[in-house]
Amino acid sequence: MILVDSYTKQSYLYIGGNEFLMSTQDADYNLLESVVREIGGDDAVKVAGLLDPKEETTDEAIAAGAEMKLNAVRKVLYRLYDARLAEFRRIRDKSTGWFIYFWRLKPQRVEELVINRKKTVYVKLKARLDYEQKFHFFKCEQDYCPRYTFDEAMENNFKCPECNGELRAFDNSEIIKKLSKKVKELRKSLEKSGANVDEIDNGIEEETGKIIAPDPATAAADSTGNSTQGSK
Repeated sequence: MILVDSYTKQSYLYIGGNEFLMSTQDADYNLLESVVREIGGDDAVKVAGLLDPKEETTDEAIAAGAEMKLNAVRKVLYRLYDARLAEFRRIRDKSTGWFIYFWRLKPQRVEELVINRKKTVYVKLKARLDYEQKFHFFKCEQDYCPRYTFDEAMENNFKCPECNGELRAFDNSEIIKKLSKKVKELRKSLEKSGANVDEIDNGIEEETGKIIAPDPATAAADSTGNSTQGSK
């Protein structure tokens, strides 16, 4: 995409079912791509990739570059326009009487969307970090079974409700370490963008008492993918 010069393309960041992917650099480019994909799928990514923040492009040129039908390109462009991600200028062709539309990306709106997405990811990761730090966890030896808090484990006599295996102390220090790193990176990036992160943190703190455990499938994924299991 043309924005590769102004947005970092070296790492990808996403949240899926409270999961997290650690990266070491800003992922503005990929966040933008994610937003565009939500608006119009893969076709929108193709079209947006041919839009420039500075130079105008006709819908015919975009259709040729994306190898898409003109009507499909126009539908995507108007979706991007509705999301205020793109703007257009039109002139009437004196020889044909038809309007010619010139499109370009809206850099300010792009930046706003990227910052908002970062805020959303930051809030989820920060809340998840608070959850990991707040509780002690127990788990059986089966990878597909979820983790349980101490209270949950005690209610089940330290027997896994899924497989009836013994629930033993689960070390989530690696999860906390990775989450802490990602939260720190996002905070720094948001502060650089001018966001009031202290205000965001205050909102998270107000909701701390309402934090609930991730769904079992996510907890199981965490235990198998981000830390080692076993007793301590």
